[in-house]
Amino acid sequence: MRRSLIALAVVAVLVMAASVPASAQSWFQFRFNPANANWKQTPPIWGDLPYTFNTTMLGGTAFIRPPGYGVGLRFNIDSGSLGSWSPLTSYDGGTWRYYDIGLGLPLALGRGSMLLFAGYGNHSWKASFGGTVISTQDAGGIVFGADLMLPLSGAWYATASTTFGSGLKYTYDNPPSTTPRAEGTASTSVYSLALGYQMPNRPFNVELGWRSGGFNVTAITSGDTGASNQDVRWSGWFLGLSTRR
Repeated sequence: MRRSLIALAVVAVLVMAASVPASAQSWFQFRFNPANANWKQTPPIWGDLPYTFNTTMLGGTAFIRPPGYGVGLRFNIDSGSLGSWSPLTSYDGGTWRYYDIGLGLPLALGRGSMLLFAGYGNHSWKASFGGTVISTQDAGGIVFGADLMLPLSGAWYATASTTFGSGLKYTYDNPPSTTPRAEGTASTSVYSLALGYQMPNRPFNVELGWRSGGFNVTAITSGDTGASNQDVRWSGWFLGLSTRR
């Protein structure tokens, strides 16, 4: 069901993008984000933590504001597979998907611009061994944030983005069990900084930056209390293409 909703959201964004004229305030960013990641716990409770692993996040962010409207639709997704686990004891693969969708309010900021947004965000994290998923974590709820763009010299510009949420609904599972091992709350933060260059006579820009995202388990309200204080995060450089102007 959740995958269907995500697919519908992506289709909606693409349809809106195709139907909105160039005069509307809209932009798109696509990212290739190889990253190092870790799964740790502070203070340590589970003896097998921390783990480190790699993930290559493929991501995109879009903002569509039709003419005559003060607000628009903002959609973001980061998705990648998990590999190169260390220590290689319980897991050797997996997937991680983060998305958020909500309303955005664009504001002028001198020569630059800022987009304030709020909506729903969700982390779906799955670890596997031998192709079988044996550990899942899910954190979802209300998030808010801002996207910033500041012109520099000539065709150069800088961007920054941050998304934050607290009190997200959190669930930890060990498939094939259908009963959650632990439930509680979590917080999330996703942020990036980049330097961009507007390509002459081209409809897109090139961006190089740093992006990090993850979630932290803030409380366990039922089940295994040892699941508290987990911190799962990816961080790494990204190369992007953008239509921001």
